[in-house]
Amino acid sequence: MGAPSTLRVGQRLQASIDRLVFQGSGLGRLPDGRVLFVPYSAPGDLAEVEVTDARDDFVRADLVRILTPSPLRAAPPCPYFANCGGCQWQHLEYPSQLHWKREILRELLVRVGKLGGVSVATPLALASPWGYRSRAQLKVVTGTASGAASGGAGLHIGFHQRETRRVVDIDRCPLLDARLNGVLRTLRHMRDPGLHKLFPRLREVWLAAGSGTGAGAGAGTGEVIVSLFARTQDRAAIRLLFHRIQAEERGLQGVVLLDGDPRQHPRLVDRHGHGAITEVVGQHRFRVDATAFFQVNGQAAEMLTRLVIEGAALTGTERVLDLYCGVGTFTVPLARQAREVVGIESNAAAAADAQHNLRANGVTGARVVQAQAEQVLPSLEQGGPWDLVVLDPPRQGCSRRVLEAMSGMAVPRVIYVSCDPSTLARDLGILVRAGYRCRSVQPVDLFPQTFHLESVALLERS
Repeated sequence: MGAPSTLRVGQRLQASIDRLVFQGSGLGRLPDGRVLFVPYSAPGDLAEVEVTDARDDFVRADLVRILTPSPLRAAPPCPYFANCGGCQWQHLEYPSQLHWKREILRELLVRVGKLGGVSVATPLALASPWGYRSRAQLKVVTGTASGAASGGAGLHIGFHQRETRRVVDIDRCPLLDARLNGVLRTLRHMRDPGLHKLFPRLREVWLAAGSGTGAGAGAGTGEVIVSLFARTQDRAAIRLLFHRIQAEERGLQGVVLLDGDPRQHPRLVDRHGHGAITEVVGQHRFRVDATAFFQVNGQAAEMLTRLVIEGAALTGTERVLDLYCGVGTFTVPLARQAREVVGIESNAAAAADAQHNLRANGVTGARVVQAQAEQVLPSLEQGGPWDLVVLDPPRQGCSRRVLEAMSGMAVPRVIYVSCDPSTLARDLGILVRAGYRCRSVQPVDLFPQTFHLESVALLERS
């Protein structure tokens, strides 16, 4: 292998794609040995690509045209695919997506976690790889604002364009269930004069549809809530919006107006109708606030809960810590089988929901503490030995302080529920070097057509 050849941005070349990597791009190798990343390519493609970034050790390029297509390719059904950044893998047959998610997880465990020999099972899949999302976080710009990736006046609502902050205006999304697509369609076609002050101040719209009676993904039943993130006090507009949407979508339960960063505990400004929906997971009902985290749909929550309960294998004598417990999705069923469960949740709305859900489901022997896990673990350590810790952190994974505190507590068993294979690999590596053994990892594909992957890892003290 010689020195890297000189490549210019804009230069075109032919490339063969060998595999897929985390974040969804295809990977090939140049004659000089550098790796080449090409979004929307597939293993087995021979393609013409255009260089967008050339470094000493890697090159990024955009796909120009397929010269010889991979047999793994499928026709994307979405007209916005490859412009909208919401999906990365609609061009791949679904069995191939499952295969490569498993391979990527294995590779990350070795490369990031420095872990060899970990058993990674075949990914579990949802009932359908389409229409499965009962939650969506949509971006908004109005008029002919520079933030829109497509022209025209009115409300532009959709997802960010790939690798930009521009909004791709969409009519519908094949990943959303029928209820959310109905609300999206209604919002896009509103022209009421009473909303002309509200729309320019909108930044995001969050849609959530509850499973209600326990119906599966895409069933089109249950409750719907619309959350608006906007800098306005226009309460009249919220009432108008509620009635306009409800006239088209009878399942609408409420419209909620919030101010502040959507991901940093936004402030409630006003609400018309209800501010929470009901999710049914197994035999339990859960109240979920408009801003509280919940899985992509009720079926996803049931799959993860089953894996956690089976992995816990409780006998009724155990003391369990449920860190990042959210609305109590795991806390409630764990408390049915343990002597004591303590859930820890930093989000005030989610913690309040979790406390409500314990009471509403008639659960005793459990409590929820609203706090950062890092802050409360030292006091919990002093409260005596714990038998099991369940971790379900956000995408950035656990902080080192949490992992160090757990290691110091010497809890015999850990169940780690992860929504990011890269941070899972990092954290499992830390726990293994602190004295744990990773028994198994079960991937769960909750996000078909994307590179995202949920996993449940079982660990025990060596």
